[in-house]
Amino acid sequence: MFAASVYNLILPGLTISEWSLTLAKVVPVLSGILMGAAFLWTANAYLSPARLEQDSWKRWGGRGEILIFLVMSIHSIPEGVAVGVGYASEQIYSQNLGSYIALAIGIHNIPEGLAVAIPLRAAGASVNKCFWAAFLTSVPQPLAAVPASLASWFFNPIMTILMGFAAGAMIFLILLELIPEALENETPVRIAWFFMIGFCMMLLIQVIL
Repeated sequence: MFAASVYNLILPGLTISEWSLTLAKVVPVLSGILMGAAFLWTANAYLSPARLEQDSWKRWGGRGEILIFLVMSIHSIPEGVAVGVGYASEQIYSQNLGSYIALAIGIHNIPEGLAVAIPLRAAGASVNKCFWAAFLTSVPQPLAAVPASLASWFFNPIMTILMGFAAGAMIFLILLELIPEALENETPVRIAWFFMIGFCMMLLIQVIL
């Protein structure tokens, strides 16, 4: 999940306007990261133990499961916007730009689906719930693509902020929920090695796919 936030959100957000980095390009991404972290912090505070004991919340699982689903759903929004803006920009850049972006995002949804299912399964969710959670977190992509295509003039300038927002929420979730939970079951050394191996594997998957 950390690798996905870096490879699929932060780096594309920084390089969305060529590789030359300036303060004007970095600030929107950093602002989005901080806003995403603040959003998840607020959501975590809202999901108090007393609230989670209510029947309406119990069926959704524990705090970790709800936050993972929420974060990955948010993460899908800028990807859908990218597809919509790509289709709207075909007359300027390439005739098949939107299709290329949609195909690329569809392929990398595979490791991202695993990034949803594996933590949920580790938290005790059933295989059926993991499957539907991984599927439903991608639903915001087509929902965001349509308005982005119709109003690309609005969405294109805020793409970097949206990417930073999703990345900030994901990283905050990792530090707040996933790592502390992992430390309860494994040694810090094993967690560190699994983190490094997973980070490198995600890079290889990004290159291969």
